Amino acid sequence: MSTTPAPSRAFGLSTTFKVGGSIATVLICAAGFYLGLRGESTMLRLAGAAMVAFGIAGFLDVIVSRIVLEQDAIHVVSLVRRRSFQLKEFESATVDGGVVVLKRRDGGSVRLPDTGANSLTVRNVVDAWIRRI
Repeated sequence: MSTTPAPSRAFGLSTTFKVGGSIATVLICAAGFYLGLRGESTMLRLAGAAMVAFGIAGFLDVIVSRIVLEQDAIHVVSLVRRRSFQLKEFESATVDGGVVVLKRRDGGSVRLPDTGANSLTVRNVVDAWIRRI
């Protein structure tokens, strides 16, 4: 009997979050362009440029952010950071305040970022992933 590794499963941000991020990016960049073009001082122009940069970075973060379940590890990925945890570190998953929380064997916990998906669905998949050992 051969055992093939389970395929990885990823939870990206929901379409609602992506649409909201797009709208926020457009509004922030429009305000930044306005300050950059109409600003009467150098500081206002720099503030406008910073708003455009932060708006674009925020949108990229919405596109890149995800939770990835692999055979023996879970990865929480964002634009500027990637956290990885081993499967053997966890004993269960629960939902607390609409957010999935992983209970560690050593007594601590890890809160997963909200993906905009149904928290109970994400919790069920993650809990099944933990319990398969």
